[in-house]
Amino acid sequence: MIMPKLLRTLLRHASCIGAAAAIAAMLAISPSAADETHLTVAAYGLDKQFDLELNKSVIVDLPGDVAEVIVSQPAVAGTVMRTTRRAIVQGISAGSTNIFFLDSAGRTISVLDIEVTKEPSQVGSALETALARVLPGSRINVESVSLGDANRVVLSGTVLAGEDVDRAMAVATQFAGSPENVANLITVSGAQQVMLKVTVAEVSREAVKQFGINLSASLAGGNLSTSILSTQPLGGASNVATTSGAGVGLNVGALSLEASLRALERQGGMRTLAEPNLTAISGQSAEFLAGGEYPVPTNVDKEGTVTYSFKEFGVKLAFTPTVKASGAIQMAVDTSVSEPSAEGSFSVGAVTIPGTRERSAKTTVELYPGMTLAIAGLMEDKVRQQINQLPGLGNIPILGALFRSRDFVHSQTELVILVTPYVVQPSPYVPTPLDDTYVASDAEAIFLGHLEKTYGVGQRDGMRGTYSGSVGFILD
Repeated sequence: MIMPKLLRTLLRHASCIGAAAAIAAMLAISPSAADETHLTVAAYGLDKQFDLELNKSVIVDLPGDVAEVIVSQPAVAGTVMRTTRRAIVQGISAGSTNIFFLDSAGRTISVLDIEVTKEPSQVGSALETALARVLPGSRINVESVSLGDANRVVLSGTVLAGEDVDRAMAVATQFAGSPENVANLITVSGAQQVMLKVTVAEVSREAVKQFGINLSASLAGGNLSTSILSTQPLGGASNVATTSGAGVGLNVGALSLEASLRALERQGGMRTLAEPNLTAISGQSAEFLAGGEYPVPTNVDKEGTVTYSFKEFGVKLAFTPTVKASGAIQMAVDTSVSEPSAEGSFSVGAVTIPGTRERSAKTTVELYPGMTLAIAGLMEDKVRQQINQLPGLGNIPILGALFRSRDFVHSQTELVILVTPYVVQPSPYVPTPLDDTYVASDAEAIFLGHLEKTYGVGQRDGMRGTYSGSVGFILD
């Protein structure tokens, strides 16, 4: 044969490292190709273990003449003796078995431990290739088993983001036919905790002006008494009733004249600032409320018992983050600022039901970590005024002011919401101001009026930087 002659020639004339390397390469390649379909048992008593694909065969050469063959599981593998020293082993069904080859004297020539495996699923291989192409950076392993016309698929491995899990399920469902045929064991290897830093700033200004004259006059003559009444209400637009002002009265014989001037000017301002920080796992929701609850009457029974429920007010925040494979963060943000207000309230008997003033914003955006979303332009400018007058007399120029009242309200509100997401990892203990806070001694409390001990006096140990002198926390 050509190959043995070539080997002998190379061995006879090999005098350099290059020729020896070439021989070693040829010797290393040739057995690997033979091991797939051909197995040789070199000596008596040697046991061999190997895997055999279903519906495939392997040739086994034995060192002695075989007189008897024993197969423990004939349904798994079968043996056909071509000669007394050559056998053909065939894989019949998935499973494991062993085959004993005995000679005429009953001695064991060899024992083969065989594991018959099914042919790799073409569906599983195609699905694994598709997932690697569609989801770069993921490491998804696919195992597929065909049961009748259905394909059962098991997904395992890791992906970079939670959305990749849903994409892998969508692709696998197309191969398996339905979600019930897919077992999802994929884990997310990327960072999945998102911290949302929110700043809610609101400025509100309000100006209220009221002016009214209550005029009353009476004239009595004999048995006849006549009077004029012009009492104008205040607080219709602003819901603010006032008795401030000045009054004057005049009595001339049977004529009695009284006039009261009621006037009010009020200015108010309010500032709301909240900076909540929330942390949530990708795909999960987190909520925050800085405020409280106030009772709202909901029912009154026949005996007059009032039933209350509680309504939240303050700065409220809810968000749901989703980390993308690209590193971006998709967020569904829902935030609101509310407070009880006299505006819109009404009374039922002795019970007053307050109104609620609320500003809210709800949106879904996609940002990269560290970028800030600004929800601005939430401005409100309202002017409310109301005039009450005596018909006819109130329309008289100049003198008509004696018979009417004016209620004027001008309110302005501006709301700004800043949202900044960060991808975070668990961190060690974070120091707080209470770590170095101690209760003051009796001497410090009595003579210095301190509630807390002053630390770091004249020393730098335990302090950051180069501070010296009396430093620390002092409660006034």
